[in-house]
Amino acid sequence: MKAVGIDLAGVESRPTGLCIMDGNLHADTCLLYTDREIIGKTLESRPDVVAIDAPLALPRGRESLEKRSTIHLRQCDKELLRMRIRFFPLTLGPMRQLTERGMRLRAHLAEKGLVVIETYPGAAQDILNIPRKGKGRDKLV
Repeated sequence: MKAVGIDLAGVESRPTGLCIMDGNLHADTCLLYTDREIIGKTLESRPDVVAIDAPLALPRGRESLEKRSTIHLRQCDKELLRMRIRFFPLTLGPMRQLTERGMRLRAHLAEKGLVVIETYPGAAQDILNIPRKGKGRDKLV
């Protein structure tokens, strides 16, 4: 199985990390900036799945990020709250840009026939009791 993992930056001026995993044997990583670069590298690798570390959908009932609404949380966000896992709501300041970019990339890649999923490594770290980088990189080794 081949997978592409994308640690998406909210804006094209900041680096986005991309990893291509070919089974469990080989991983290639790179930093990319533009949506065009990310899409090109992803399509070129012909993955079975693309996992993007960014919100990829709005909460049910919310029309857009621009239009004011009282709806801020998705069902998965509510589940994270129930599990006491910290996250930034997608309607919060800089998360809006990340969400818009993530949704745009998901739509483009899905249109090309790729399976695209949302991932949140911080939640996995919390569930597995692995410290987050904010606790110090030395604790991650």
